[in-house]
Amino acid sequence: MDPYLLTLAGTAGTSVVTLLVTDGWQQAKDGVVAFWRRFQPEAADDVERELEASRRTALDATENATTPATGRLEGHWCARAVTLLSEHPEAAPELEALIDRLARGADGQEVTGGIHMEAHAEGNGRVYQAGRDQHITEHAEHAERTGYIERAEHTER
Repeated sequence: MDPYLLTLAGTAGTSVVTLLVTDGWQQAKDGVVAFWRRFQPEAADDVERELEASRRTALDATENATTPATGRLEGHWCARAVTLLSEHPEAAPELEALIDRLARGADGQEVTGGIHMEAHAEGNGRVYQAGRDQHITEHAEHAERTGYIERAEHTER
C-alpha cells in the first residue's frame, strides 16, 4: 500500500479517537459516517455503531486515565481506514479534507484533544470552568460586609 495512504489512515485513526471526547463529536460522527456511506455504503451503519461504542470507551478511558484503551481505539480506526483506502484509494483527498475540516471544528479553531475538568468548592466558594472562552462579571455591592456576592452575571461562549 502507498505510504501516503498508510500515513493518512494513521492520521484518520488518531483524529477520530481525539474527536470522540470533544464537543465536536456529533459533527465528527456525521462526517465519518457520510464519508463511509459514500465509499462503502454497506459498512456505514456498522461504522456508526462502532463510533458510538468507541465514544463510550474513550469517555471511560478519559475518566479513568486509561491510555491503552485509547491506543486500541486508534489502532481499530486506523485499520478501518486502511481497509477503505486499499479498496478506494481515490477516497484519500476526501478523507484528508474531512480530517482537516473536523480538526478545525465548527468555529475554525483547531481541536487538539479532550478536556477533563474537576472542581470542588466549600462554604461560600465558587467555581467557574470553561472549555473555551469565559467572561465573568461580578457586582460586589455587599461582598465585604456579607461575605458573598449579591448579584453575579455569568456568560460563557
